[in-house]
Amino acid sequence: MEKTGKLDAGYVDYIKSAPKFGLKDKIGYLCGDWGFNSLQVIINAYFMLFCVNVMGLDAVHFAAIIFICKALDALNDTFIGRAVDTRVPGKGGKMRPWIKWFAVPYAVMTVIMFINLEAAPYAVKIAWVLVAYFIWGIVGTFINVPYGAMSNIITTNQVERTELSNFRSIGSLLGNVGTTTLVPLFLFDANNDPIASRFIILSVGLGIFCLVCLWVTHHFVHERVLVTDNTSSGPKKVNYLQVVKTFAKNRVMIAVVLSYIIYKLFNQTLSQLNQYVFMTYFQDTTLLSFSSLFTIVPMVIGMIVLKPMVKRFGKKTLCTWPQLGSMAFYLVTMLLPVNPFTWIACQVLAALCTSLYGLLLWSLIADAVDYQAWLSGSRNDGTVYATITFIVFFAGSLSTSIIALLLEAVGYDAALGSMNQLAGVPGRIKMLAGFWPALGSLLTFICFKFIYNVSDAEMTKVSDELRIRSAKAESEALGEEG
Repeated sequence: MEKTGKLDAGYVDYIKSAPKFGLKDKIGYLCGDWGFNSLQVIINAYFMLFCVNVMGLDAVHFAAIIFICKALDALNDTFIGRAVDTRVPGKGGKMRPWIKWFAVPYAVMTVIMFINLEAAPYAVKIAWVLVAYFIWGIVGTFINVPYGAMSNIITTNQVERTELSNFRSIGSLLGNVGTTTLVPLFLFDANNDPIASRFIILSVGLGIFCLVCLWVTHHFVHERVLVTDNTSSGPKKVNYLQVVKTFAKNRVMIAVVLSYIIYKLFNQTLSQLNQYVFMTYFQDTTLLSFSSLFTIVPMVIGMIVLKPMVKRFGKKTLCTWPQLGSMAFYLVTMLLPVNPFTWIACQVLAALCTSLYGLLLWSLIADAVDYQAWLSGSRNDGTVYATITFIVFFAGSLSTSIIALLLEAVGYDAALGSMNQLAGVPGRIKMLAGFWPALGSLLTFICFKFIYNVSDAEMTKVSDELRIRSAKAESEALGEEG
């Protein structure tokens, strides 16, 4: 590898030749989340269905497996983040190469997850799910950590970061809605029970789609910030205790991370709960596709109004007060007798209240990472982002497990089929599906009302100061190269 001084010459040329931030970056970042999230969704939304209803695993055993795997995977995140930070960047950039390297393994592991071992001994099925899920999580982290950290070196401009966050959220939405809308039409039979052979077909098709999306990300996105920390003078040790201590002083980080945990525990699991509501209470899984399709409406509206709303009210306000409206609509679905169309309407209105938070989430995370760099005086974006994912995913490791246990608690029995549950069980599932996201909205309101303590103007000053530091470091590095 040709180097001049401390930095790889190809990397320096790559940064110096960066085009102006524009539509290609936004489309590339959108596609990354679209492809990656498509596979995340079929695992998060349908893997429990596959394991419990097709392979015959006990729901409690499945919950234990998912918790163990996600907890172990979360422990790997900081090490993976450190590997990303200490890799000497080359002509492909600092973060982009990881996406190319791990795209194929990620798609292949997703397909492996849906190999049907229904006829195998129970212990073999347990071991298979445990190992396959654990490896899938590690491979996914090698994409997710650099992909997330990359937003901080694509641009340092606050407006452009908001646009990146907007487009990433759109990609996530497309992956979520596209999968949850079309899959039920393909996956269930006339009795609203899943068809075993179609899971593998689904994973192959979406795996190919994911590869195309990640290829677009790799070719469209361009890094613009020269990264010298931990690379130019060799790997440096990171004091993880110091990182945690700085986290504890960073109320921006605390509020954003807590809200992200709440989002994973209470909001991302809504699609799983909806499956069982439409399977057992409404007994019509075709309406599940209709419900998923309409969730795109709030995000489209949010995408249109995001920029003027942020300028008018600021990020903090838009992430705070609308949560109470969302809570009210979810409580309606919990407490009142509703038909499926009223149910869908209330969920759409609830999502409308929180759509701007969803669109701003990745911008908020980028702000929190910047604030961490401002407090600590050094940039370790991969390590910091991985620490965020470690905390979030360790807590989020409970999400699927909690849903499985809650369904068990309200009396759901997969062996009885969707239409033959005991009396009262469908009603309790419907109440659970209203209460759970309502609680999440309340907790998110608390995070931004009482913990998040930095105004948008103050955050802009922090970003400006970091931009000056970065420009100075870049000038020094390029000066040495010359």
